[in-house]
Amino acid sequence: MKNRIRQYLLAASMCVGLTACNDFFESIPGTQFGLDETFGSKQRTEQYLNNVYNYVREVTDAIHPDKLGGIFTEASLEGANRWNKTYAEWTNGSFNSASDQASEYFSKYYQAIAKASTFIQNVDKCQEATASMRGKWKAEARALRAYYYFELFRLYGPVPLIGEQPISLDASLDELIKERNSVDECVDFIAGELQTAIDSGDLLQKAGKANLGRMDVATCLALKAKLYLYWASPLFNGNTDYASVKNDDGKQLFPQSADNAKWTTAKAAYEKFLTFASGQGYKLTEVYTDGKLDPYASCRAIGEFFTTTWEAADELIFVKLRDAYDYTYWTCPKFTTYDDTGVTGGGGFYPTQEMVDMFFTRDGIPVEIAAAGVPGENDFVGEEVYYDPDNASRLFYNSTTYTEKGANVRSRVLKQWKNREPRFYVNVTYNGSIWLNEGKYDEKMRTDFTNGANGTCGKSKASGDCPDSGYLIRRGAKASNNNGSKHFSPVLRLADMYLGYAEVLCMCGNLDNALVYLNKIRARAGIPEYSFATVAGKVACPKSQSDLLNRIRRERIVELAFEWNRFFDVRRWKVAEGQNDPEHWIYPPYHTGGEGGNVHGMNMDKDYPQFFARTVFENRVAFSKKQYFMPIPYDDIRRIPALVQNYGW
Repeated sequence: MKNRIRQYLLAASMCVGLTACNDFFESIPGTQFGLDETFGSKQRTEQYLNNVYNYVREVTDAIHPDKLGGIFTEASLEGANRWNKTYAEWTNGSFNSASDQASEYFSKYYQAIAKASTFIQNVDKCQEATASMRGKWKAEARALRAYYYFELFRLYGPVPLIGEQPISLDASLDELIKERNSVDECVDFIAGELQTAIDSGDLLQKAGKANLGRMDVATCLALKAKLYLYWASPLFNGNTDYASVKNDDGKQLFPQSADNAKWTTAKAAYEKFLTFASGQGYKLTEVYTDGKLDPYASCRAIGEFFTTTWEAADELIFVKLRDAYDYTYWTCPKFTTYDDTGVTGGGGFYPTQEMVDMFFTRDGIPVEIAAAGVPGENDFVGEEVYYDPDNASRLFYNSTTYTEKGANVRSRVLKQWKNREPRFYVNVTYNGSIWLNEGKYDEKMRTDFTNGANGTCGKSKASGDCPDSGYLIRRGAKASNNNGSKHFSPVLRLADMYLGYAEVLCMCGNLDNALVYLNKIRARAGIPEYSFATVAGKVACPKSQSDLLNRIRRERIVELAFEWNRFFDVRRWKVAEGQNDPEHWIYPPYHTGGEGGNVHGMNMDKDYPQFFARTVFENRVAFSKKQYFMPIPYDDIRRIPALVQNYGW
């Protein structure tokens, strides 16, 4: 790690042209400058800061985890992808401290931290920029550095805090490296840095449409609240499983007794953010059609990653802006029999059956309660066309026999896929569903993943460009050819904050107010709210902390699907082994192994009706306690004996 940090510092001091990716924050490609040259120019100084921004990861990029994407959709029970199996090391049990992904996040985030520190130390040399501009840039860099520490914290647990004092490139090992700091020290440092950025008075209050992707006061307040949520959660608060993770001097890195006062601290932080957000006009995205709330359109707008309308701008707190690849290709089925070949994809980024079954019915209850959670080969609808009950012009699926190029084609649909909540239709492409983009010929493209003559997107017709689970992740796919390729992915949004606040209120015993914020999410999603009393049109919830907490957790899994929250949430809740979910709010009844175990989907090797038989498509190792955190990279442990390893690695 000594050599690595020296490399990071050298790169940070000499280069503004090495960018991590191509995004909306443009850089100076292939050009290197020394510190004086860099910070002597306003343009180069700003480009240096943009380079620091580049390390924010892309939550929709599952295919390039080594290029600032990540494995966190596929390494959780949410999904998988067909083209890059980097995540498989994590799910098949071969992951270890020498694995590339162990060092990928560790090294990249420390690079970003070093660059942010160099920027903070040198930005005032830029006399071409005004003092107010330099102050804004410095505050942004400080907030970014805190964000990168937060990402390290939730991946590796407590990590070494380098600080921002200038470090000589010929510094000794003792000068460069300290032992790992404790959980409380890391949280205090990150929270303090965020507060310093806020107190500077130099940040924008709200980035808004014009500055989406820039650090502002709202992001700092939201990130501070989320940091405290993690701090109060069981993984970090009284985690006796990690009692052996100590520094050589015996210093305990994880507190061994739970401190309920941390929930109160988190509650105060959320309330500070929400008060501020209300004054700045933040609100849940709501789209109205003919004067009525359109739940599908509202939820679709949040995930409209390719957009020109920015309907969700007031819900988005912090996003990653990119122009590097066509996300739609990964999520679009490979249609093989339609005239418009421009509307077709590789169909390889897909959810699991376990994730599909997390979405509620239209009545707002879990599907396993409504239909016993057992999709089967005889459980499909007959001749039927299903339109959105909230919008009669929006076709969700077609299971009737229709004519295509002179042939009769039948696309059947499971009964379970009818009368599901709007977020299901926003997030999941299933057999028989109508594709979003009708292309230049305005074709209603029906998805058929079966492995038969009519399986236009299945194994035999799509030449392998099809999902192993028989589903595709739909969220964020383009609805029009005119959307272009530039897109955003959400890092922090208001729904996340509402659900976090509901959780801390629940843990503080304020169940009534927790229910209010939980119901804000359900109301926007177009499903009945919960009630502690028996009320017509609402779903009953026993008034107990455990019952309400289960429902809040299920709502997070559904509302924040494919945004990299599940991977971390099930860990901080300490439920990822699957044993602390006896009522199956997180794992459906047929699934064992927690975040591991056998993973299910449709039977992609079969035609109708056997296609509908729930089938294991991937065998994952059962989740073990060591997987709550990634290991500290082997090379760093080897070089620095005082840098203790995480539990089990």
